[in-house]
Amino acid sequence: MKEPQDRSELVGALLAAECADAGIDPEAMHRVHAGAHAEWLSALEATGMFGIRALAEIAAEWAADPRLLRDALLTEADEFTRRRCLATWTTLDRGPAEPVAAQAVALPH
Repeated sequence: MKEPQDRSELVGALLAAECADAGIDPEAMHRVHAGAHAEWLSALEATGMFGIRALAEIAAEWAADPRLLRDALLTEADEFTRRRCLATWTTLDRGPAEPVAAQAVALPH
């Protein structure tokens, strides 16, 4: 069963080339984390290297674990970009910031 690993490596290489042209930034990490994967699926489809079934499998894998797409996008990223994107991802994993509860302050009489 070497094919999935080979496909994973091919996806990483193709998306890394795409990112080299368009760049990758923390906003892209927001989209990946949120499950908005259409732009990267379209990029893979445009290569003509994947059939409908393979694209559906890739989409399902990314939906189940968006880190797969994240890691593919960061395959060729420089260290600064990688750290910035992973820091954004960590923040997204923590969820929305909880509002600070208002505290009653006793005023002197």
